[in-house]
Amino acid sequence: MLWASALLLAAACDQTPVARVSATVEKAKDSSIVLQKLNYNRLLPVDTIRTDATGHFDYKIKLKGNEPYFYYLYLGGEPIASMVLLPSDKVTVTVPGEGPFVIEGSEESSLFQQVNDAFAVASARMAALSDSVGEESSDAEIQAVNRELSKLYVDYKRQAIKHVVTHPRSITSAVVLFQKFNDDLPVFGQESDAVIFKNALDSLVQVYPRSEFVTALRDEVDVRTQGLELATKMNSVSMISFPEIEMPDVDGVTRKLSDLEGQVIILSFWSVGQTEHKVFNVDLAELYRKYHDSGLEIYQVGLDIDKPQWAATVKSQQLPWISVNDGRGIQSLSVASYNVDHVPAMFVFNRQGDIVGTDVFEPEELEQLVRSVL
Repeated sequence: MLWASALLLAAACDQTPVARVSATVEKAKDSSIVLQKLNYNRLLPVDTIRTDATGHFDYKIKLKGNEPYFYYLYLGGEPIASMVLLPSDKVTVTVPGEGPFVIEGSEESSLFQQVNDAFAVASARMAALSDSVGEESSDAEIQAVNRELSKLYVDYKRQAIKHVVTHPRSITSAVVLFQKFNDDLPVFGQESDAVIFKNALDSLVQVYPRSEFVTALRDEVDVRTQGLELATKMNSVSMISFPEIEMPDVDGVTRKLSDLEGQVIILSFWSVGQTEHKVFNVDLAELYRKYHDSGLEIYQVGLDIDKPQWAATVKSQQLPWISVNDGRGIQSLSVASYNVDHVPAMFVFNRQGDIVGTDVFEPEELEQLVRSVL
């Protein structure tokens, strides 16, 4: 019985999903290679592998389930190769002394390398173009560079969309969807891109339903779908009643936007660091004093993380309306609720709670709009 149990245990162990890696790193003879695994958004060390006198090693990676996992080889703290591994993969990796690594035996790994290489080329070109503009550049030169940057961005996005459409069941499609040239310029940053995310999710969830990367994609789809729905409603002819905002004012008293319902409301998003908006507040104060008794209210949201500085500015300017700030900056829920993608931003509501104007910063035009709905 003990012998039979041992055989069963051995059989169970043999069924553990594994991927086999055979690698040769020409510049790492008799050296240590660090294997790291991407755990959603951070790298975790798996093992340190010793190469032989030719720079070769064979390694068996135990996997969990049938989902794809991202692995990286590091030499001296620098990444030298990347892999996307599935159970039963037998991968051969060659890292020459100069030039890019070569990987065989894994379609997902090959696609991952193609995606990374294409993005690296586009990013380098974007950076080079941006660096070509200096303080001495003329307006014509700046405009020419901006046109070239726009073309480069559009060309790469088309390439990325083609990859997602061509490889709907590859986990690398999720990788492409989350690429960013910088924090302010994601490849897929438009509201309409929610449709592309949704199509990718529908395909990947059939193949890798338990993948942590598919879970992250599902969360992103939910956020983008809500944003698209909100933007559609806010851009429609018949506007919905305004989303609620509830924040503390300069005295720490919670103030609700809905408390102003039935009045003409100017909802303003700003930052005390904006000199031009401080000047605009002077015009806004005059408008407020002129029409407040007739039913005009202003609810101003500060998007400053430094609340003491914000409160000091509000008090020094003696702003007479409701000024609030939750200290979260652009991470504030109010930013998402109103799809604010620039500051300053402004929404004007009539007494029925409908949005009748956005970003009306010209004083005379704003006054005319307010008078028309009072």
